[in-house]
Amino acid sequence: MTNADIYIQKFKELESIVKETFGLNDWDSVTNFLSKRDEYRPYREEIKYCQEVRNLLQHKQKIDDEYPIQPTDEMIAFLEKTINSLKNRKKCREIMVPISKLFCKKIEDRVFDTVIKMRETSLGNVPILDENGIVAGVFTSFSFFNLMADRKRDFFLNSVTFSDITEYIAPDYHKTEEYRFVNGELYVDELRNIFEKTYSGGKRLSMVFVTSNGKSDGKLLGAISPWDVLGKEYI
Repeated sequence: MTNADIYIQKFKELESIVKETFGLNDWDSVTNFLSKRDEYRPYREEIKYCQEVRNLLQHKQKIDDEYPIQPTDEMIAFLEKTINSLKNRKKCREIMVPISKLFCKKIEDRVFDTVIKMRETSLGNVPILDENGIVAGVFTSFSFFNLMADRKRDFFLNSVTFSDITEYIAPDYHKTEEYRFVNGELYVDELRNIFEKTYSGGKRLSMVFVTSNGKSDGKLLGAISPWDVLGKEYI
């Protein structure tokens, strides 16, 4: 079997898995679909080139039973890597920071203690959990500065808990920040698209919370930051 035969076989496998994975119709162009997806953006030219080579091999007549060209081993390896990236799509539960490693506080914990910890560790987002392990809010530097501006300085010297400042930790309180809740079974490439769309909408998706039901009323299982998703290679 020549490289051309292997290449055609691999390209057919790529078409099949893309159509099956994303529910495309038989007449849809697989390469056009992939080249428009954000996670494959760095490889658009390679994907289009692979399509051109495949067209040449399949639609041009052989001469003396020989293909007009023979794809290189590197081209075949690129197709294989693309196929593997689709077969082994990571899910959010695989990349999230589990709750056991997250710095979280309970709704009855003191605000002042958390501020001290945030200063020591440079933490920017602290999930606040209720008695059932559900995210009741997020305490951030934005929360802190507004508290300082709205209330007296000695406010933090008292035994004030997060339950006393619920309006400052509500997820929608942070005007330029956004928080999302997802199911652990969501694919990372789909989450990446959520990040991209949020940024293009003028907001910053600071953290994604993975919960037991994928909603805000589910128990927190872990969290994902932009750095866990954006800029990662998929092939």
